[in-house]
Amino acid sequence: MNAPSTVDAADVSTPGRRIAELDVLRGFALCGILVVNILQQLVGRPFPPAIDLLFVERFLSLFALLFGVGFGLFLDRAATRTARPRVVLARRLGVLLLIGIAHQFLQPGEALVPYALVGLVLLLPMSILAPRACLVVALVLLLVAPQVQQSYGLTVALLALGFALARLGLPSALGRHPGRTAVVLAVAGTLDLAWALAVTAGWTPPQVNVLGGGLGGAQSLLPPLAALTTAVAYAAALLLLLRTPVGAVIGRVIAPMGRMALTNYLTATVLFVTLGPALGIDSLDDGAAIAGLTVGILVVQAVWSSWWLRRFRYGPVEWLWRCLTWWQRAPIMK
Repeated sequence: MNAPSTVDAADVSTPGRRIAELDVLRGFALCGILVVNILQQLVGRPFPPAIDLLFVERFLSLFALLFGVGFGLFLDRAATRTARPRVVLARRLGVLLLIGIAHQFLQPGEALVPYALVGLVLLLPMSILAPRACLVVALVLLLVAPQVQQSYGLTVALLALGFALARLGLPSALGRHPGRTAVVLAVAGTLDLAWALAVTAGWTPPQVNVLGGGLGGAQSLLPPLAALTTAVAYAAALLLLLRTPVGAVIGRVIAPMGRMALTNYLTATVLFVTLGPALGIDSLDDGAAIAGLTVGILVVQAVWSSWWLRRFRYGPVEWLWRCLTWWQRAPIMK
């Protein structure tokens, strides 16, 4: 591939500096997403109450937030390599859209298509704004978008929020302030525990709508905010855990999965769509098979990711995504 003029002969052979905490968080989010995807694709709703309370929308919210962070980091780093970073980001989002469309055939309702569309329609225009203005837009969306459509609305808001936080430089400070992280965990964890106890006790959340009564179909803001507080609590707890003696072990196991998040997200679908029917999984009565399939896929991905990254710079899909983004062939071997 020859570099187009918009790339200005950017050096794509050297990846940007990795933020280890982000890789661990991505790998962690993939683990939870796999649980929900296997149940959704092979069994269907209703889910067990514990899955609804601890997994549904929680890990996908964290994944969306991290994807938004990734888009923001990419734009800032691309600006050091080319005079037209938004053109390169647009191409990156376009490639992601094509990958997502292909993935839809195996997993209808997957996440990559909305991520790419939100990036093209919302994040690219937001990139013209100052970082603080991006944050204001994201917070407004967080209050408004989930009331129009809870799941996709929350995704839109979290992609925008992650994008804004990246442009404000938050990701590089993730491991520097354990005291602040502990406060975040205490607040988010308390809110999440209160929500869990209330829902378990049979409490029905009221229709708290920032949009007011004018939109009769507006949905309550509380369930998506509860999903977000759980995701934040999970992330804060994991960041603190990384500072303990077991943190190094967790990092060695999960960080490679996070570095190959796109590859692992796609290959997990191939594995459970292929192996699930072969194992006869079609209801919650197949709990042992579901657990075995979930754990088996995670073990395979952890081992495979670590093995691959000892030999190569990028995961296979990440490498292809990088080459098509910059329209140059990046070296893959270490």
